[in-house]
Amino acid sequence: MTRWGLVAASGAALALAFPKFDLNLMAWVAFIPLLYAIADQPLRRVFLYSWSQGLFFFTGSLYWVVITLHNFADVGYPLASLFLLMLAAVLAVYSGMAFLTAEFVTRRVLIPRFITVPIAWTTFEWLRSFFPIGFPWNPLGNAAWNNLQLVQFAEMTGVYGVSALIIFFNVVVFSVIGGGQSRRVQVWSLSTLTAFMLIALVFGSYRIAQLDHAVADGKLKVAMVQANIPQSVKWDPTFLPTSFKTYLDQSQRAALEQPDLIIWPEAAAAFIFQPSDNYPTQLAVHAMYRSRLLDLARSTGKPLLFGAPALNLDHREIGEYNRAYMVSDHGEVEGFYDKIHLVPFGEYVPMRAVLGLVVNRIVEGFGDLIPGSQQPLFPLKGAKLAVLICYESVFPDLSRMAAAKGANVLVNITNDAWYGNSSAPYQLLAMAAMRSVETHLPMIRVANTGISAIISPTGRIAAPTELFTRKTEIESVQWRSGRTLYAMVGDAFARLCGAMTVLGVALGWLHPRRQAPLKAFTAGLISANGHR
Repeated sequence: MTRWGLVAASGAALALAFPKFDLNLMAWVAFIPLLYAIADQPLRRVFLYSWSQGLFFFTGSLYWVVITLHNFADVGYPLASLFLLMLAAVLAVYSGMAFLTAEFVTRRVLIPRFITVPIAWTTFEWLRSFFPIGFPWNPLGNAAWNNLQLVQFAEMTGVYGVSALIIFFNVVVFSVIGGGQSRRVQVWSLSTLTAFMLIALVFGSYRIAQLDHAVADGKLKVAMVQANIPQSVKWDPTFLPTSFKTYLDQSQRAALEQPDLIIWPEAAAAFIFQPSDNYPTQLAVHAMYRSRLLDLARSTGKPLLFGAPALNLDHREIGEYNRAYMVSDHGEVEGFYDKIHLVPFGEYVPMRAVLGLVVNRIVEGFGDLIPGSQQPLFPLKGAKLAVLICYESVFPDLSRMAAAKGANVLVNITNDAWYGNSSAPYQLLAMAAMRSVETHLPMIRVANTGISAIISPTGRIAAPTELFTRKTEIESVQWRSGRTLYAMVGDAFARLCGAMTVLGVALGWLHPRRQAPLKAFTAGLISANGHR
C-alpha cells in the first residue's frame, strides 16, 4: 500500500506541474516517489508501477476530455470518464516502457539510472508523437515552459532535451537522498547535474538578452479577431448570419487601425469556402457567404487569413478539409493550407476498422476529414507566414519544418471552445510557446474563445486575451533572420536517445546478469592496473 501511495503521489504531482495548475517545480521532484516505489522490484512490477503513475498523470492532466465528450458529443459522464481512462491507459504505456527499459539496462548492463532513465524517457516520449494515435500532449519538458532562462537550449534539442534534463534532475536527487548508489556515482551524477543546470541557465540568459536586443528584419501589424462564438451554436445554420456579422463588424473596426493583416481563428467562416466560385447548386448559400467575405477584404483593403471547411470534390476521395485561406487586399484567394495533423477521435477515428465499431467523431461534418500533405508559406510584406491549425502547435516537427523552409512568422489559428474553462487552452498555449523557443520564430495565436496572444522567439507571452471574451487585439510582430540548430537537424537528440536505448537493450539481452559487459570492462581495468 505504501508503494501504491507513492505511485499515486508521483502521478498527481506531475499533473499539478502543468497548466492551469502550473506548479512547475513539482515536475522536478515528481518522479522521486515513483523511484522509491520501483526500487528493488521485479521488472514486471517496475512496469506496473510506472504505468500506473502515467495513468494517474494523464487522467489528471487530460480531465478536460470528459468535458468535451459530455458537452459536445452528448456522452454521459460515466462513459466519457471511461473513454478518458482508456486514453490515459494507452498513453501511460510509454511511461511504463520507459522505466521498464531503463531498469532492464541498468540491471543487465550495470549502467547507472541517471544515464538510462533520461535516455529511455526521451525515447518513448518522442515515440508518443507517432503512434498509435500521434498524441504528444504535455511532454515533460513543457512543465518548464515559463522558466524562460532554463528552456532556451530547446533551440538545439527541442522540448525533448528539456524533458531529459527534468527527469535527470529527479533521478540524481533520488540517488543522493535515497541511497542505493556508491559515493562515486552520487558525486559524479550531482556534479554533472550542477554543470548542466548552470550551463542551461547561463546560456538561456545570454540568448534572451541577445534576441531581445537584436535588430528586426521586419515588422507586421496584425489584428487578431476573437469573436467568442459558442461551440453549441457555431455550426447551427440559423446562427450563421449572426456569427458572420460579428466577424465582419470586428474586422471593419480593426481595419480602421490600419493593420497589415486581419486574422480570424480556425473554422471562423462556418460555411464551405472553396478556392473558386464553382459551387454545386445545393451550396448556393455557401457561395453567397464566400462573396461577402471577399467583399470584406476588398472594401477594407486589408488581406485576411482565416479558417474554413472546404470540400474535396475529387470523385476518388470525396471529403472535407480543415483549411486556412489567405485572401489578398483585392479580394483574391492567394493560397490555402490544409491541416496535416488531424485530431484523433475529433476529426478522424484512428484504426477505424477496429475503433470505428465503438466510437464516432466528435466534430460535426461530412465524415472523417482528409489530412493535408503540403505546408505552404504565405508571403506578406517581406514575411513568410506558416500556419498551424489548432492542436498542430503541439507537434514540434511541424513548426520545425516550416522554419527549415524559410518561414519567419508562425500563425496558430484555433478553436478552443471545445474545452470549456478547463486547463486545455492553457496547456495548448504553453506548448505553442515552446515551438517559438525551438525555432526562434514569433507566433501569432488567434483563438475563437481565447487564449489569443503574441509569442516572442524566446517563448514570452504578450497580450493574452481572457477566455470567453469578444475582443479584437491589434499588435505588432517583429521577425529576424536565422535558423536554430533544431530547425536544421530536427529531433536528432531524440533519435540519438532512441539509438542508445536500442543499443542498451541489445547489450542487456546478449549478456547474462552475472557478467554484464560494463562490469567486465571495469574489472579488466582494475586487474590491468594491479598487474602494472
